[in-house]
Amino acid sequence: MSMLVSEWAYEDDAVLNLVRNRLLTDLVTGGNGDGAISKEKLSRWNVHSSYAFPTLAVFEPSGFGRGERGRRRYAEQIGDFLRREGPDASDVFVDEEGRVGLLFSWESKEAVEDIHARLRDRFELPINAGVGLPCGKLADAPLSYRQALHALDARFYKGVGRVVYYNETGNYRRLGDYPAAKEKELFERLGSEEEPIGLEEAVDDFYEELLEEGPLDRRFIDESTIRLLIGLEKRACSEAYDGSAYRSYSGYDVLSVVQMETLQEIKEHVRAQLRKLREWMRPAPAESRHTIIKKTLEYLKQDFEFATLDNTARKVHMTPTYLSALFKNSTGKTFIEQLTDIRIEKAKDMLRGTHLKNYEVAEKVGYKDSRYFSQIFKKKVGLSPSEYRDLTAK
Repeated sequence: MSMLVSEWAYEDDAVLNLVRNRLLTDLVTGGNGDGAISKEKLSRWNVHSSYAFPTLAVFEPSGFGRGERGRRRYAEQIGDFLRREGPDASDVFVDEEGRVGLLFSWESKEAVEDIHARLRDRFELPINAGVGLPCGKLADAPLSYRQALHALDARFYKGVGRVVYYNETGNYRRLGDYPAAKEKELFERLGSEEEPIGLEEAVDDFYEELLEEGPLDRRFIDESTIRLLIGLEKRACSEAYDGSAYRSYSGYDVLSVVQMETLQEIKEHVRAQLRKLREWMRPAPAESRHTIIKKTLEYLKQDFEFATLDNTARKVHMTPTYLSALFKNSTGKTFIEQLTDIRIEKAKDMLRGTHLKNYEVAEKVGYKDSRYFSQIFKKKVGLSPSEYRDLTAK
């Protein structure tokens, strides 16, 4: 019976490819859990076990976010191409992140550039490639694989659609001082009366100072970019305007920064966001501000039980920071003060006109903690909920 199962497995290409892919992934990641994979096991599943200085190259399509379903399908197509067109005595696999690995002998390294050129002609999206250093033996393949991934990440600085070798990359450093002065300069250019001709150059200046001592680990670029965008947003609110300029503004899509592949893409994103902020900073008519406040109050009166600053700001297409400041400048009350007043008025109506218990009234107006509700109610009305009910029942 076991022989029949074995023969069936070898004859089924889908099963064979699945097992080979898993075996190769374990080989290059060291994830098999039981040490080096034997040559016998590799040969059993048609994986080459003899390489002259085994080396890993990793290919990855641009234009997909991490975990996207289409990315895996695209990678499978690249893998099929490499199996047909790759060097003799090489093995191909697709790892769990949707990257395509090529295990080959270092003596065939010239073929990598040729393969990449043909991939460029064959596929619509740019294909990135990272190549590790050759190893002395197959058991050291995980090191070459990690080096190939490191080289692949260098597209952030070098651009997409290129072959990058590990020995072309350097070590990435941690962030030292954040260039706060450059952030201030950017804001000043945003607020100038003249068109900010130098705004794009100022963005370049910001990143040049950030990278003055060498390339940063990617996460520090992301963190600095998000800090820059949020910092400019806060400056627009706290330093430059008294409320007369506030109007509808959708804010920054800061989380999209981490999905971007290159530094140039991030710079272009920042420039686009700054142009949007500059447009928003132009003074809005009083009628527009009045309309925003009116809509906000309408939402609060309808959704007082579940209303928060964040979800209300989304409904009127503003950021929470700007809506809060606009509310204070236009009404003299903070958003929370206004919401509390509405909730207390609704609670008074319920205490007068229903037989709901105090804790039920508290929940219906948005307070999960009935004791806190009682404290707020007494502070606003001068009576506890029970005292107010008794007084109004007479």
